[in-house]
Amino acid sequence: MSNQQSELWQKILERPYCNPMKRMDFVLFFDVRDGNPNGDPDAGNLPRMDPQTRHGIVTDVCIKRKVRDYLSVVLKQPIYIQSQDALNTLIFRSARDLSDRKEIEIVPIEVSVTHDDIQKYLTEKDNKKPSDDDVDLVINWLSEIEGEGLEYETTNGKLTYFGEAKKSGDFKILLTGEEEPTDNAVKVAVNKLAQALADAKKNAGSGKLSQKVREKVKDEMCKKYYDIRFFGAVLTAGTNFGQVRGPMQLTFARSLEPIMQMDAAITRCAITKEADRVRKQTEFGRKSWLNWAVYRQHGFFNPLLGQQTGVTKEDLARFWEALACMFRNSDAASKGEMTMHDIIVFVHDHPRGNAPSHLLFDKVKCENVGTIQDGVAKTLIKRDGFDKCYTINVQNNLLDGVNVYRPLDGIWSTTK
Repeated sequence: MSNQQSELWQKILERPYCNPMKRMDFVLFFDVRDGNPNGDPDAGNLPRMDPQTRHGIVTDVCIKRKVRDYLSVVLKQPIYIQSQDALNTLIFRSARDLSDRKEIEIVPIEVSVTHDDIQKYLTEKDNKKPSDDDVDLVINWLSEIEGEGLEYETTNGKLTYFGEAKKSGDFKILLTGEEEPTDNAVKVAVNKLAQALADAKKNAGSGKLSQKVREKVKDEMCKKYYDIRFFGAVLTAGTNFGQVRGPMQLTFARSLEPIMQMDAAITRCAITKEADRVRKQTEFGRKSWLNWAVYRQHGFFNPLLGQQTGVTKEDLARFWEALACMFRNSDAASKGEMTMHDIIVFVHDHPRGNAPSHLLFDKVKCENVGTIQDGVAKTLIKRDGFDKCYTINVQNNLLDGVNVYRPLDGIWSTTK
């Protein structure tokens, strides 16, 4: 992305649809040509489809993933739902930061459980070192721990705990769960680690996870991670810190007309295993797609929830840029050509809304060909090679206290 594109959100920063004190309802229109916008793993990765109406479906999770990726990769915003770090680890880091700033009294405790530490734990009285297999067995067991509040980071060999357990017996139950380990090496490690955690807890000072502490950690997570304060999150992976209700929500996107799912066979001139070379020189695969479809999706922004999570006008401006540009950040052969054609935002004067959402959505019409009617603005969607042509109109007779805007006009305009 160029510097100009990285600052697109600044061009719309002062627009009404970037005011976090306003309630908003919006409509998206995007299309896909010769691609698969959202594959269904339960149907061989065919494009998702409503079996009753045969309309194409793109889930809200799919669009949120593209928004998150754009915010993270292009706009460098910290994202909670990602693949680099475990969710527990991110929660514990926030709790540790609060503890370092003396904002909470209870702190996460850490015990070093590296390869060398495990060897020391398993060393017998006669100083006979354990085998590498026993050490690996303990490491594999640690990586699968699911005790509440426990998190083992394989990269640095740290076992972290954030909770109310104090005694070695309590930690032993957390470490083993419902079933007693059968391997002797794991049994020895459990006893040693339970005592190490109890000692670390004693040195750190006991404390209970009060509601105030939980709220502090939850607020810290909202401040740190864009997608939590925007989309919300369930912070119960391990220790329960509650749930954040996100002010920005999306529906499923639905194609304007029924789709035809297609599946093409493909080959590659390479084989996976050397043993296969005698009997074949190519391998087959499948590629799912549809020829062309236009999708409509609805969204909502609740300013009352936005105040609770700390959404700013900069957050909103970045969100509209992410929606406008997300398909360009996720181009792939399997996606074909995907384009965001229109974003229509209804902005209410009252934070609780001046009109029901469905009445506003009814004023947005997307029709196949036909006469272009008078409206606030018009958008034309067409693709070479297809006879169909869609026009998007917004009826003039809006309800009192509601104004309509199109962020794409501001984002792609040449002036601020």
